[in-house]
Formats: sequence, structure tokens, C-alpha cells
Amino acid sequence: MWKYHRNTMISRIKAGRAHAREYPADLEMIKAIQTGSREALKLFKKLTEKQYQKLKKLMNALEPILPEETKTIWKFLETVHEIM
Repeated sequence: MWKYHRNTMISRIKAGRAHAREYPADLEMIKAIQTGSREALKLFKKLTEKQYQKLKKLMNALEPILPEETKTIWKFLETVHEIM
């Protein structure tokens, strides 16, 4: 495929990287949840449904060891997601 479609493949890779920069990574979202609800809400609005489900699995696994403030912010974000 690369032999015949080299330019197309390269442009698709570049487009995918540019698209990925627009959406927050899991680690960025977790850091935002730890810093505060306002920052977390900004990043939360950029999440796709697939990213949210992945983050939800991660946060549910970490929930027993999280501080109360972080749990509260995460529950707030879950509620916002259900409303939207």
C-alpha cells in the first residue's frame, strides 16, 4: 500500500496527529481533575464519547485510592456527562 499511496498515507498520518492534538490525553484530564473543577470542565468538554468511556474505566479503577476532593470532582463530571 505504501508503494502506491505514499503521499496519501503520509497526509493521513499528519491529519491524525493534528486531530489528536485537539483532544486532551488521559493524563492531562487526570491532572485537570486534581487541580480543580473549572480546569477539568474545560478539558471535559473536548472529550469524545470513546475517550470519556476510557477515562471512566480508569477513574473507576483508581477511585479507592483517590482523595475525596478528586472523587467529588469526578462525580461532578460524571453528572455533567449524564445531563449532556
